[in-house]
Amino acid sequence: MEIEVKLRLPTEEDTAKLERSLGCPLHTSEDQENVFYDGANRELIGQGLVFRIRLIQKQDREPIAVVALKGNAVLVDGIASVEEEEEEISLDLAKQIIEDPNHIHIVAQSHHLLRKIVERGSCKGGFIQVGRFRNERHKYRWNEYTVEVDRTTYPHGVAYEVEIESTDPVLAKERITALMHQNGISFGNSQRNKFENMVLGSVL
Repeated sequence: MEIEVKLRLPTEEDTAKLERSLGCPLHTSEDQENVFYDGANRELIGQGLVFRIRLIQKQDREPIAVVALKGNAVLVDGIASVEEEEEEISLDLAKQIIEDPNHIHIVAQSHHLLRKIVERGSCKGGFIQVGRFRNERHKYRWNEYTVEVDRTTYPHGVAYEVEIESTDPVLAKERITALMHQNGISFGNSQRNKFENMVLGSVL
């Protein structure tokens, strides 16, 4: 179970001001291409599941690709919880799937998580791409936390968000919001996760 603080920032100005206010150097950055799939008859979404392939270009590293399956997502008062499984996949195979989702069944024969997704979805009509977006993520080591600052570009607009994964999300939220109040940074609780914003055409 992944538990995160998720707070929405309204503008690029507020986002940049937060990064300066953290008072620590950028630890690392990554450019992400996020591509989502479901069965032709929405078999996975019907079960509350989200299937994603993410291409990641990290600072000074070779790009990688990761398959993820998420379920039972809950977001209340800026604190999100979700069950998540991830498994790396070769970049070439990921690109083949992105170009043609029919490759999912083929690649699943030798990839544990993809095989689980295929079996769990029972997508008799095959898989289709249901959306995609790009995300620029900056990571900072602030106190005992890893703070992730996201700039997410959807076809319908750009969203700004700060995330902190923590075993005590209430305390983590208190600390980061206190910092933002002290520095006059506008923010609010995230009301939807990135997948929901993509599907619904929102930036909430």
